[in-house]
Amino acid sequence: MVEIVNAKTKKALKESINNGEPVFIENPSIFNPRSYCAEDIKEGEKSVVTNHPKRSFFATIERKNNILKVY
Repeated sequence: MVEIVNAKTKKALKESINNGEPVFIENPSIFNPRSYCAEDIKEGEKSVVTNHPKRSFFATIERKNNILKVY
């Protein structure tokens, strides 16, 4: 499921991740809602995110070699 992130653009999301700023992610699922910080993503785990309510970008946040990457 696509999760919601607190960034207005994909560029802003990448800058926040690269600068070590907190990026909050929310999964609005009615079955398993979850809110967490991007730093909580475990090694090899991926999160597909978008902004709300516009959904003007989609990005994947992944932790690889203990570094968060945005694709």
